[in-house]
Amino acid sequence: MSSIEPATAIPLGAAPSGGAGVPQPLLSGKSFWRRALRHRSFMAGGLLTLLVISAALLSLVWTPWPAYEIDMAHKLNPPSSAHWLGTDMLGRDIVSLLMVGARTSIMVGIIAVGIGLLLGASLGLLAAARRGWTEELIMRLSDFTFAFPALLSAIMLAAVAGNPAP
Repeated sequence: MSSIEPATAIPLGAAPSGGAGVPQPLLSGKSFWRRALRHRSFMAGGLLTLLVISAALLSLVWTPWPAYEIDMAHKLNPPSSAHWLGTDMLGRDIVSLLMVGARTSIMVGIIAVGIGLLLGASLGLLAAARRGWTEELIMRLSDFTFAFPALLSAIMLAAVAGNPAP
């Protein structure tokens, strides 16, 4: 009768043959950055994100022109040395508006992620603590939410809410 030896665990990222050199773990910080920096889309997205964050931070202390100052004498001007991207139909500087808008966009993103994190963590903890029908109800509600595209949900909410009163 042959005896069966228990399986031995192989550490994550180690060579199964038990070679002399133990390779780095698969998800180490250095290998992530090495792989990420080779992708052009990662680099483009990172640079655009840094640009938006830099514009938002800079707009806290400086904008080329007051962002909401109306100057009808200079409306719809083309780009120039005074107004780098020109002016809009009310004479406001477009670069200043973009810089202030970046600040608003970042705040909206942070608030939306915060609300999602708060609701998701709360419902996840509730589902984990209260097994049975509570867990099943929360899971079906989240399945229903993930099944609907965001645009379709927005259209449905707009149809239900109707036009706002003037």
